[in-house]
Amino acid sequence: MLPIILNVADDDDRSFVEDIYVKYENQLYLISMKYLQNHHDAQDCVHDTIKLVIDYIEKFKTAQDNGYLERLLTVVCRNCAKNALRVKIRKNEYEQSLTRYNYDEDSYEDIDIPDYTSCVDKLYVSEENCEYLHTLINKLDDKYRDVILFKSLGFDSKSIAKMMNISEELVRKRYSRAKKKLWEMGGEELYVE
Repeated sequence: MLPIILNVADDDDRSFVEDIYVKYENQLYLISMKYLQNHHDAQDCVHDTIKLVIDYIEKFKTAQDNGYLERLLTVVCRNCAKNALRVKIRKNEYEQSLTRYNYDEDSYEDIDIPDYTSCVDKLYVSEENCEYLHTLINKLDDKYRDVILFKSLGFDSKSIAKMMNISEELVRKRYSRAKKKLWEMGGEELYVE
C-alpha cells in the first residue's frame, strides 16, 4: 500500500482511496505502460494518479456516485503518463542538443475563437440529444474530450490544468475549441428556434 494513502486523515476518505488503489491499480499500470514502456515510470504514474485522487477526493467521490469513476481515473492516468513521457522526451532532446527547440501545436498564441454558447438557454435537452452530444464528444481528440469531461464533472480550470499539466489558459482554449468543434460537427441541431 502506498504511504501517501496512510497519510489521509479521514477514515472514510482513506478507505475510498484504498478501494480505488486495490481495484484499479492493475488497470492504471497497464495504461501507464502503454505510454511509458518502463516498469518504474509506470509505477510512478500510478502513484501520481492516486495523489491526484487524494487531492480532489470529493470530485472523485462524485464521479463514483455518477458512474464516471473508471473513466475519470483512466483520463487522469493517461494524462499523467503522457506528461511523464513528454518530460522524458524533452529531457532527452535537451541532452542531445541545447540549441534545438520544438514548437508544440498548442502554443500559446492569442487566437480569437468565437463563443457559440451564448444561447445556452435555448438548448433543448432530451435523451436523444444527450446520446447525439455523446456521439459528437467521442469524435473529438482526447485533449478536447478530456477537458469537456473534467468540466462536466465540475472541475475548475485551475484543477484541470494541474491534472493535465498544462496552463489554465490552455485549458480555457481547449474548452473553447472543443465547443467550436462540437458546433461545427452538428451541435447547432441541439438548439431550438
